[in-house]
Amino acid sequence: MHTLRRGFLAGVLASLVLALLDFVTDGAPGNGFPGVLRWFGLTVADPTLSRWVGLLLLLVLGGAFGLLFGALQRGKLMTTGRALLTGLAHGVLWWLLLEVVLASITNHTPAPINLNFANFLSSFPLAVLFGILLGAIFMQWQGYYGSRQRS
Repeated sequence: MHTLRRGFLAGVLASLVLALLDFVTDGAPGNGFPGVLRWFGLTVADPTLSRWVGLLLLLVLGGAFGLLFGALQRGKLMTTGRALLTGLAHGVLWWLLLEVVLASITNHTPAPINLNFANFLSSFPLAVLFGILLGAIFMQWQGYYGSRQRS
């Protein structure tokens, strides 16, 4: 149960860091959040509401990927290298499923996967960063929960 909770919280926190990076890297804060809605083919007419719903959906997706991460770590000896490598794999899975496949399906592109170099550079590093943050935050909380448990 602790690994699922740690994974969920690590996923939400890692996606919150991605959301904060959207405020720093984009010219206008929050412009990337409606893109999260477009992954699922959703649109909201009000731009402010669209940003808030996109942020909420990003946090929910981060929590879901964190739960998957925590479920994969149950009952196994966790090392930092393993957590970071598993997190990296989750980041690549995030990019592949959400940013490439799902976005191509909902944008109704003629090719099954529409990927150019600019889209790759704008999406892949952030997805990999999400995965590495997921593994690093999970490992940090492993030490915290391990020191608080009674023996």
